Amino acid sequence: MKKYFRWLITVLWVLLIWRLTTTPDFHVTDNTILGLILSNGGHFFFFGVLAVLLPLSRVTSLILTSGYGLLIEIVQLNIHGRSFSIFDLALDILGALTFLFLLYKLQSKS
Repeated sequence: MKKYFRWLITVLWVLLIWRLTTTPDFHVTDNTILGLILSNGGHFFFFGVLAVLLPLSRVTSLILTSGYGLLIEIVQLNIHGRSFSIFDLALDILGALTFLFLLYKLQSKS
């Protein structure tokens, strides 16, 4: 049962990321600097959490999370107000790497 619940949470998280990243002209705030911080931090945080939520090996989680980030960037090419950004993809991957590394460190101390 725990395994199914974790997959459910993971799928819901994936759908939340999809919704946030594919909404046309989505802006959290009109403040340019705050918007950049939230957007960039969002990529880092959301994809980091996704990598940890996936009940798979760390390498597989990193590959799937990175692939999902790439898919979203490609899809954004066809969404008004969105664009492909290698920087966003790098933040997605960096977030996944960082969160998986922190999880590894926490688990190795136990």
